[in-house]
Amino acid sequence: MFSIDNSQYLRSGFTLGKGSKLFQDIERDIIKIVFWERRVTQSQLVAATKIPQQTVSRLLKGLTQAKVLRQTEEMIPNPKGKPGFGIELNPEYAYTFGVSILLDAIGVAVMDFAGNVIATKLREMDDMSIAHVLETTQTLVTELTDECKLDESRALGMGVGISGFFSSMDGKMNTHHMLEEWSQVDIVQIVSSHFTLPTWVVNDGTGAAAGEGVTGVGRQYKNFVYLFVSSAFGGGVVNNAEVLRGSYGNAGELGDMLPTKIYAHPNLELLKRILKKNGVNFSSIYNLHEEFDPDWPGVEEWIFKVQDSFDLVATCCSALLDAEAIILGGHIPKELAEMVIPRIDVYAQFRRGAKRPMPKIVVSGVDKHPVSIGAATIPLRELCL
Repeated sequence: MFSIDNSQYLRSGFTLGKGSKLFQDIERDIIKIVFWERRVTQSQLVAATKIPQQTVSRLLKGLTQAKVLRQTEEMIPNPKGKPGFGIELNPEYAYTFGVSILLDAIGVAVMDFAGNVIATKLREMDDMSIAHVLETTQTLVTELTDECKLDESRALGMGVGISGFFSSMDGKMNTHHMLEEWSQVDIVQIVSSHFTLPTWVVNDGTGAAAGEGVTGVGRQYKNFVYLFVSSAFGGGVVNNAEVLRGSYGNAGELGDMLPTKIYAHPNLELLKRILKKNGVNFSSIYNLHEEFDPDWPGVEEWIFKVQDSFDLVATCCSALLDAEAIILGGHIPKELAEMVIPRIDVYAQFRRGAKRPMPKIVVSGVDKHPVSIGAATIPLRELCL
């Protein structure tokens, strides 16, 4: 996960404070709790942060005056004292863009400051050159800005999710061969200078995992592994609600657990080939959620071919990370994921008649546009949480 100096392109709606930070660490502690809890009281913040009550009160006053937080009319019960007014994030304080550079499509999502998805757009394309991607993304960003009546001065940043792996610590990526022009170039600089926004770039699976943790079922779990099933197979890891990056930004490259000569990679291109062989065609993987029929001939064949792969990856993730959940997502249709999950066998030793605690295996809660939605969470995570 890489970015340039964030202050360089910060919009006029935001003012940097001490140390060229948007929020001081103590303010971020409060914002983070309010973000994840959605609504809290002042006394709950004091208990959670261990910050003195007077300091919390002063910080809340400043953040409320800056329209970062707002007080609700609703009183929240307090088991240990008097009820208190609710405190929540002001969704209109800022918004972020998320961009997915897929193998044959561009997606754009807009998210408000409270982590709610405002709108999304996706456009399939034959030309994935840098110039065409920037032009198309600009069109989608402009359309969303106009349709949602967004204040351009309140755009906080842009996250970009792209298929590939980071090849070094300089932020350059070895992208999929269908994204040839994007390989070994400074993606952050290209995108940030075009849109004049602080920008971050992540692998598509990592981005989708980040979004699952904010807007999907992943929000229920502090620790989970996300299996990203799309044109290729990858994933992401969330630990203690934070996206795990690794040394180079490549944590969650789950596909590398599967030697291709031994295991079939559980991706949708394989599904497409099997279905086509059986006389079934679908328009694209991005519409598969609407078009999928579990009775299509070839569906069971795909599940049979990839079953061992899912077993191995799930077992490795469970043994290595001791995650609360394994979430099956990406562009895989929910119905297909629900067919796969009961057949996944996570191996664990029996000892004294019991296994160690096993992760729940569940379907993603983000049905569409997982990468762009996930990418939109990255500026929030980096600047505010």
